[in-house]
Amino acid sequence: MNLSRISLRSAFRIALAFSALAMPCKADDSKPAKLPVTTSSKEAAQYFEAGMVNYENHKWNLAVDSWNQAIKADPNFAQAYVWICFTTGDPAEEARDRAKAKTLSKHVSPGEQLLIRWLVGVRENHYVDGIMAMNDMMAMFPHDKRLNFMVGYWLFRWQDEYEISKKYTLRALAEDLNYAVCYNQLGYVYSREGDLDKALENIAQYVALLPNEPNPHDSYGEMLRFAGRYKDALDQYHLALKIDPTFYISQKELGETYSLMGNQAQAREEYEKAIAQAPSSGAKAEYAQKLALTYVREKNYPDADAAYLDAAAHALSLKQWVWEARAHRVMAMYEPDPVSATKNLDQADALLTAAVGKVAQLDIQEEKAHVVRVRIERAIAAGDTVTAQKLLGDLQTIAAQATTETAQRTYHGAAGTLLVAQKNYSDAIPELEEDIANPLSMKLLITAYRETGDADEAANLSRKLSGWKVPSVEEALATGDKTPRADAVAAQSR
Repeated sequence: MNLSRISLRSAFRIALAFSALAMPCKADDSKPAKLPVTTSSKEAAQYFEAGMVNYENHKWNLAVDSWNQAIKADPNFAQAYVWICFTTGDPAEEARDRAKAKTLSKHVSPGEQLLIRWLVGVRENHYVDGIMAMNDMMAMFPHDKRLNFMVGYWLFRWQDEYEISKKYTLRALAEDLNYAVCYNQLGYVYSREGDLDKALENIAQYVALLPNEPNPHDSYGEMLRFAGRYKDALDQYHLALKIDPTFYISQKELGETYSLMGNQAQAREEYEKAIAQAPSSGAKAEYAQKLALTYVREKNYPDADAAYLDAAAHALSLKQWVWEARAHRVMAMYEPDPVSATKNLDQADALLTAAVGKVAQLDIQEEKAHVVRVRIERAIAAGDTVTAQKLLGDLQTIAAQATTETAQRTYHGAAGTLLVAQKNYSDAIPELEEDIANPLSMKLLITAYRETGDADEAANLSRKLSGWKVPSVEEALATGDKTPRADAVAAQSR
């Protein structure tokens, strides 16, 4: 079961280790300060910078708009294309601009070529090559505060690599102690590490530096929610919306917070507003499924089914094909009837197959990995560990082909789930620890710790899980699931 860990996982960690070791301990004046921005147009350069500032302030839709304006001013602006494909939620726009960035990369500076290799590589299944390009870029521009921030952000948001993300973020702050977005990033890193005092301290500094921007208040609200201070969190989201009524992220966070509070009816009202306000098709598709999840929290499965089917149809109309498939996969996760669950998983697979060529293969492979994991869980719930073992082999193949951290974690989480069901707790622990950001894996890991006599680790992780305020279907099922499927999976481990 450990084959993928000794291939991609090791290569990934080794690449990141080289990155961390390459960080200079003191300033090197021989290194250029900033990554060049190659464009023939002053107007394009101005739009590009506006886009980067908007991105830092979590105004992603405005960032993409600005970069598209930059491209209108300079159709050969490679760096603008690659940041669009990094940011957009539109699969067609991503594919088009990623291809354009690759074509134009030969006409830009060596540093920008590395940037494009990094951002394109991690989306086109050339993961280790992309990371090595990232390392080379950062060795070339160790004092570029924005690059340090962006690398740290990518490591946090898409890799759950908190410690290395923190190092890059602190390196950016070393260049500019008033670089506000770094305090935001540190706040989130500390929150994931379980240090809410430091998280709140850093976000408070973020608010102090940018009091008139909405995102600092939005982030402060999220930290307060993590601390269980729901009313204070709601106040911060309302303040963010008062500063900028179009800041749809805070509107979505109102729904998240009410849902975690148990007020699902109010959550649905807030999500409806967020769906209407969301400027991108990706956000609309995502928020529709967040609304559907409120019915799962109520254990109102007929209405949950109706809401997820509506979300799937909405995703199809928006050409968000992976989100369409995801709706069926999530239905299979909570569905009490195994026959209906299998039909949903088959539908998800069919939709993903139909999406080939329309969206990044990476996204298809990652979602396929999630689908197979649910099949494994359903097989375990039915007591069929032979089928579960065969499916795990299929998942290992997908994870090896996908060569992404998400696919790897999905494999390890599924492997650990099967080992727990087989009462092989000692071997389950290292597998589940690889999927530590998934509440379902966390819940099983607590069982494994207890069964192997590690009461302290079990207690620590139990506290972390009980305080987990990052809404997701995995969180909802792990903290409140009493469906027949969940009971059957749990029973296999006893």
